[in-house]
Amino acid sequence: MEDYMKNLKERVDKKIIDIFSAGYEAHYMLKRVLKDDTLFVENQDIIDVIFIEREEISGGSDSSLKPYEPAKLIIATTYGILFLEEGFTELNDNLLGYRLKKTYYNKIDSVELDICLLNGSFRIYSGGNVSSEIEFSTSKYFKEFEEFMSIIHENIMQNK
Repeated sequence: MEDYMKNLKERVDKKIIDIFSAGYEAHYMLKRVLKDDTLFVENQDIIDVIFIEREEISGGSDSSLKPYEPAKLIIATTYGILFLEEGFTELNDNLLGYRLKKTYYNKIDSVELDICLLNGSFRIYSGGNVSSEIEFSTSKYFKEFEEFMSIIHENIMQNK
């Protein structure tokens, strides 16, 4: 069990380093929430992370890119799952708006991973309703979500 936890920690550390090195592709708040001193994770251990990159389209003749799908960060901690999505409203020079949702393991009824040919979705049910849903490209993220499901399953069972 100790080796499993060590491997899990190394895997998460690598993912976090990759997010920090993503530059503009990783929103300031997404990076900020991964730091140890943030209020969002309540100093709990992060056990898995999925970073879904922002999707952009060309702005036309000016060749600038305009975001049409925000970047998302899904964090599994020892107490629950955090969903963080960047916003496009600028609050100050380097900070855009964001949306944060916490779902505690003891409040989760079920978790669903729906994988299709091109798109997938990850849903959390609480109180008989969909509490949170993330859609993603299966070509980029299906393996990460499968691993995420396995990791959170263990924590859901421990917290029930």
